[in-house]
Amino acid sequence: MITIFQPEKVNINGKLRLQAKFEAAGMKNVLWYETDEKYAPYLTSERVDAFLVGLIWLGLKTGQNIIVKGLLSEKLFYGLNHHLIPLIAQLYKYKTIQIQCDNLVSTPLPNEGAVGTGLSCGIDSLSTVYEHLGKSVPEHYQITHFTFFNTGSNQMMGSKQWQEKIFQERVEWAKACAAELGKELIVVDSNINEVLKMSFVKTHTLRNISALLVFQKLFRVYYYSAGYHVLQAKFNQDSASYDAISLPLLSTENVNFYSAGSSFTRVQKTKMVSDFEISYKYLNVCLFKTKNCGRCLKCKRTLLTLDILGSIEKYKNVFNLNAFYKIKDSYINEVLASRNNDPLFKDIYEEMVRRNYLKKRNDT
Repeated sequence: MITIFQPEKVNINGKLRLQAKFEAAGMKNVLWYETDEKYAPYLTSERVDAFLVGLIWLGLKTGQNIIVKGLLSEKLFYGLNHHLIPLIAQLYKYKTIQIQCDNLVSTPLPNEGAVGTGLSCGIDSLSTVYEHLGKSVPEHYQITHFTFFNTGSNQMMGSKQWQEKIFQERVEWAKACAAELGKELIVVDSNINEVLKMSFVKTHTLRNISALLVFQKLFRVYYYSAGYHVLQAKFNQDSASYDAISLPLLSTENVNFYSAGSSFTRVQKTKMVSDFEISYKYLNVCLFKTKNCGRCLKCKRTLLTLDILGSIEKYKNVFNLNAFYKIKDSYINEVLASRNNDPLFKDIYEEMVRRNYLKKRNDT
């Protein structure tokens, strides 16, 4: 049995931390989320929501039911128990677990009505920003704040020292981009990666949504950038493959989550980003560096797409284009060989055909 207690606010070396104690298999621990003190009015110590969502994977991994000793949003309780937990359990062959709580509440908390999205500066992220610019987006659905959560994506490789360095570099990169867009960037650190000790790819949706639920008195709408086109998505080890189902089930009486960009393919998103001038300065897709290496999985996929679109030279200041050009031909051959097995490669290949890219390449 996992027991989660009511959250509390704590000051740690000039930072504000929202934390909740929990017990699992007789062991006591603390899950925490840390941010700037100026966001103190918005940290939601009145609900256990964020910590429950953050610890669901621990319950599933260990097969333990979860008891909430505090106030919990009724809408979230229903969505988790009756829909999302049974779905995840079936997908990954886990024993299903139950949430237990005697203090369900359906009354919304005071809320500033903010609209947020993550700003990693990747293709999914910047296409979400681009999609929500302009008059076609209603006033109360236009982005007011950006977020950057340290919930595990920066701890996927390397030493702890390297992980901290890349996190700080990416924060500064995102801050600069947010400033040019005229929006605040809310940065959140957390120990959730140490608590879960699980694959980030498999668990990222719940990790990041848990961090956002810390701010239920600030946000009313949050766009979680889709990793898959909804028509191409097949359930797999990436939690993004079922975001279109899971995100509405993680909404509460205070905040609604949307799978932003799920109706677009990756090529379509890349085209959107290539029309977004700020991306020429801030696009960051690299697995290893803030200035994109040009050779890693994400770099070469993005650069080949940009080359097909005729936009690659716009990104000469943020990518190592020479590194990409050295491997470009072999990567094209890889895409051609695997296009029937990989929907992302199929998407790229179809764009090659539409733009007569292969013939033009052979002619040169």
